[in-house]
Amino acid sequence: MMVRVIGGGLAGCEASLQLADSGVDVELWEMRPQVSTPAHKTGNLAELVCSNSFKGLALTSAHGLFKAELRRMGSRLIALAETARVPAGESLAIDREVFSAAVEAAIAAHPRIRLVREEAIHLDPAQPTLVATGPLSSHNLTQALFALIGSERLYFFDSIAPVVEIDSLDLEQTFAKNRWDKGQEPDFLNCPLDKETYFAFVEALCQADSVEPKPFEKGQLFEGCLPVEEMAHRGKETLRYGPMRPIGLRDPRSGKTPFAVIQLRAENRQRSLYNLVGFQTRLKWGTQKAIFSLVPALKDAAFARFGAMHRNTFLNAPQVLEPSLRIKGTRIFCAGQLTGAEGYTEAIGTGMFAASQMLADLRGEPLVWPEATCLGALTRHLTDPNPDYQPMNFNFGLLPRAETAHKKDRKAVQIAACEAAWEQFTPFPDRATASAPSVLAI
Repeated sequence: MMVRVIGGGLAGCEASLQLADSGVDVELWEMRPQVSTPAHKTGNLAELVCSNSFKGLALTSAHGLFKAELRRMGSRLIALAETARVPAGESLAIDREVFSAAVEAAIAAHPRIRLVREEAIHLDPAQPTLVATGPLSSHNLTQALFALIGSERLYFFDSIAPVVEIDSLDLEQTFAKNRWDKGQEPDFLNCPLDKETYFAFVEALCQADSVEPKPFEKGQLFEGCLPVEEMAHRGKETLRYGPMRPIGLRDPRSGKTPFAVIQLRAENRQRSLYNLVGFQTRLKWGTQKAIFSLVPALKDAAFARFGAMHRNTFLNAPQVLEPSLRIKGTRIFCAGQLTGAEGYTEAIGTGMFAASQMLADLRGEPLVWPEATCLGALTRHLTDPNPDYQPMNFNFGLLPRAETAHKKDRKAVQIAACEAAWEQFTPFPDRATASAPSVLAI
């Protein structure tokens, strides 16, 4: 039977490859470039529109553990991300273009996947379908979804950090260093600010000219990705304890820790472009250039991309989705940020999860992911009853609590339980899983 996957982002591409590898014929629908979105710049599959970082790699971090699990389960996109990696300390940051090209090639080379470059505007409840259209679903498909589930629209708003050209920076006003000197080589450029400059910067943000949200858009920001100007409004010291924290970044030129810093992370392998880490913003473009020029290293910065803000759409997953991520009463599954699973790794993971559940449904063989796994815990959170449901990244708080362990040992117990669960479970029984997560565990 042919299944339909709608959406060529991280979740849709992961699901398509997993289903096709399991012998299922797949139609992968992607509306771009015929129909674009407010945030995408190309028509490429698996285009990353926010940061180029998949976050931490160490097994002791939530995202590191999650990526290790996905690799152990045979994730295709995590493996492709490794091939596009750029230096970023203990994080998995990638070259966007290299990664997208690798995903495009994998999809094009698979004999069981047919790529359809059209907008999907109808949903058949009886047709095995995976909707992975992400946070920027088209108006037509969004209307089809809401007509199907009878739910109110739920939005939150995500923001994108600026990218600057390396040749336009005053490198004498920066120093290369990873926080706490982790990693073999420094992967970040740090722009120090003294006390006077920092408070002038914060004051400028508070007085800045932002793109004004419409009345129904206000108050719907995602706490995990706040615009920098929103953080500035919460207090003059907020940024210094957030994305501008100087802890672990002693300036080797002076031997002192700056009052505040802005960290820059390589955006591509050539290191010609750098991302302002944690500086998502909805400021108007001219305002962004004026305010960031207050930072000595960025005085004459040329912006390859200004920050922007776009509407994200997500379902009230606990109300409309079964534990398998299937829309109740249908054969339509959902994955990615549409479910409220926030983040790149989460999108890939839910794509894999939904693919395994679709395959189990097609074969009439129910599949239950262990609760001790990262993905089992995340999807349980997405579908458990919740009267105040909001998007969520994976975190240790979602894993089963280690009640008998001392507080300082709980994380270690959770990690051990998670790894043990991997050894006893495979989402695709017909195929071998990866040997070990050691490539990602650093």
